Amino acid sequence: MPLPSLHILLDANLELPPEYREGLSNHLPMALQALQSMGASRSRLQAFNAHYRRHFDGPVPAVAPAFAALLARFDQALQQEGEVVVLRRELPGLLPGVAAAAFHGAIRTAHALQAGHRRELAAGLAYWAWHSQPLQAPAAASQLLAFDDWAQRLRQQAAGWRSSAPLISDRMADATQAPVYRALAGAMAPTPDLLQRLAGLALETYLLSRNFTVLHMITGLRALRVLLPHAGELPDLQPLLQRVFTAAYLAANIKPLAAPPPKGDASWARLCETATRSNDDHTIKLVHACREEAAVYGEARYLEAAALALS
Repeated sequence: MPLPSLHILLDANLELPPEYREGLSNHLPMALQALQSMGASRSRLQAFNAHYRRHFDGPVPAVAPAFAALLARFDQALQQEGEVVVLRRELPGLLPGVAAAAFHGAIRTAHALQAGHRRELAAGLAYWAWHSQPLQAPAAASQLLAFDDWAQRLRQQAAGWRSSAPLISDRMADATQAPVYRALAGAMAPTPDLLQRLAGLALETYLLSRNFTVLHMITGLRALRVLLPHAGELPDLQPLLQRVFTAAYLAANIKPLAAPPPKGDASWARLCETATRSNDDHTIKLVHACREEAAVYGEARYLEAAALALS
C-alpha cells in the first residue's frame, strides 16, 4: 500500500489520546505501520483502523496536557531541525527511561521512523518522554559473568521471584527491588553484540513460554535496533541493556509451555499474509518484528516464533 495512504490514517490517529482504559498504550499507529510493511492492502488497513478505534468508542478523553506539550515541542523541533539532528540529540536522554510503558515509547518511535511520518515520530518521542522509567542501577558486582553464564543464572534465579502488579511497567519497577535484580542486573562482563545476544535470549524464551511480556521484549529490542544507529555514541549502553532486560525478564513471571510448539512448514510470505488478516495488534507487531529480526540476524527460529504467535 502506498505510504501516503498510511500517513492519512496516522494523521487521523493523532486525534486520539496515546492511551485508553487506564494506561493501555494506543497500538494503532504501530500496528498500521507493521501491517503496511507486511503488505496489507489499503482496504485491509482501513478495516483494521476501524476495528481498533472501537477502543475509543464513547467520549474521547482529552489528551493529557503534559503529553500535548511534549508533542508540540518535539514536532516543532523535527519541523525546524529534521529527524537526524533531533534524534541524535534526544535519544541519549530518552534511552535510560526505555522501560517507559512496557517499551512502547521506543516501539512507537521506531515504527514512526520507519513510516516516515514527522508528527507520528513526534508523538512517539513525546510518549516515551512522558512515561520515562529509568531503572535503579545495582551496586557494582564482585564478579562479572560471561553472557551464557549470566543468562543461565537469570533463568534459574528468576523462577523464585514474582510480582502481581497488573502492568508490565509496574512489575519491572517491582523487579528492581528483588535480590536477583541486585545480583545480576550489573553482573555481565562486557559483551560484543549484546543487543543481538539479548534478542536471541528473548526469542528462545518466547519459544519456550509464549509469554506476553517476552513478546514485548522482542518488539522492544527490535525497536532499539532500529533507533540506536540514530543516537550516536552511547558509552553506558551495555549497563542500561542489562538492567532493562533483567527487570523485564523478572516481570514476565515466565512459565514454560506444557509441550514444545510443533514445527511446521510455514514461510514468511504465508505468515505475513495470515498476520495481515489478524485484528490482534500484539500478534501483528510480533510477526513484523520477527520477520525484521530474522532478516538482520539470520536467525531461523524467528519464523517459529511468528508461527507460534499465530497458532
